[in-house]
Amino acid sequence: MKLASLAAVVAIALSTSACVIIDADDRPDTSINITKTDLEPIYGATVDKGDLVIRVSSNGCTRSDDFAVESVRRDGVASFVFTRKRPDLCRALIAEGIDLRFPLDAFGVERGAKVRVRNPLIRP
Repeated sequence: MKLASLAAVVAIALSTSACVIIDADDRPDTSINITKTDLEPIYGATVDKGDLVIRVSSNGCTRSDDFAVESVRRDGVASFVFTRKRPDLCRALIAEGIDLRFPLDAFGVERGAKVRVRNPLIRP
């Protein structure tokens, strides 16, 4: 089932103006100094209108600025990792999660560039 979810996310990503690669395997990326256990699990990622959009779990108070974002560009691919800086302590569990938008131009990524998200992929 994990493979089917990953395939669905990749198919959606390829239909947008840029390519998003969710790299949820166990290979460490030595260019980003965060351990795999620090990374926020995500439900999916896509590029929409120049923004990288990730879907994350939320208890009702999660915002984009609750996340630290690291970006590294290598070989024409921008790799992103997301770590939660503050826990969401609210009580409204949102089962399907929420979408958070991060403008790619703020990270120096041009429209149409390949984007890789290194966070683990989970099912909602």
